[in-house]
Amino acid sequence: MPFDSFKTGTIEVTGAASSLIVIYSAPLVRLGIASALRLFAGLNGKSIQLGGKLADVAEAIKASHRGDIIIADVNAWSAIEKDTTGLRDHVRSNGIAIAILASTDESAHRLLQLRGVAGVISPECEAKELEIAISDIANGNTYFKLENKLAPATGLAKLSSRQVEILELMTRGLLNKQIAWELGVTEGTVKSHVSAILEKLGCDRRTQAIAAFLQSLGVGQNHHLAA
Repeated sequence: MPFDSFKTGTIEVTGAASSLIVIYSAPLVRLGIASALRLFAGLNGKSIQLGGKLADVAEAIKASHRGDIIIADVNAWSAIEKDTTGLRDHVRSNGIAIAILASTDESAHRLLQLRGVAGVISPECEAKELEIAISDIANGNTYFKLENKLAPATGLAKLSSRQVEILELMTRGLLNKQIAWELGVTEGTVKSHVSAILEKLGCDRRTQAIAAFLQSLGVGQNHHLAA
């Protein structure tokens, strides 16, 4: 494989399955993911597109369609969420699945599902688990591995389903009035829920609550989700 593949590249495989787009900033991890995917009989078929950032695979995303899968790190996923050039709309309108490769707090899974993420895969997983996860997603399912189900509720896990829904809308940058319109409730109801969210998360401001969500994804406070 040419050294250019450490930046971007295309790996041809054989068989029949969805096309895969891998966006991961660390070159060796990116190549490791691609190498593992090449071994999976159930995931053969078309090209595996590789890129270190969203711009590297923009054309591949534009050409993608339902059944294709994007495997991204959190920063690449955030870039898709912030995109205003049409890539984000193309992904959403065509039902292209996104799998995030990240060490996440399990309490973030509900929020990620609300954001349309199809699954979360740990970077520390065995190759076989990667195969299972991508196979499940390729078959139209989601993949959110649950562990420590009996662990005490902390952080985001303390939130009710409605509060999770409101926090998800907060991460999009929506104001209370906009959230109320989205959910069909009064602005006062939203304010009450926001206050409860801040109290449960031990936060004084909305930005701190959003940062708590980002930290559950393993992202530092200097990163921000966009609408």
